[in-house]
Amino acid sequence: MENDPNPIPSGTKGTVEFVDDMGTVFCKFDNGRSLGMIPGEDSFHTIQEEELTEEMEESEELSEEPEFEMTM
Repeated sequence: MENDPNPIPSGTKGTVEFVDDMGTVFCKFDNGRSLGMIPGEDSFHTIQEEELTEEMEESEELSEEPEFEMTM
């Protein structure tokens, strides 16, 4: 997110809310921010299921929605 004056910090996790017709991935992040991310333009990756499972076991919370993590 090159031109964002207040970028989401690298490593921030979020949950996908929806994907629009253009392929923009709209996410709500754990820090309270929401953002539409553009694949190929913005830098993010899907948290692998085993990573998510480990984290859920630690926190004992389950979520069926995919999560994403911002990387810079």
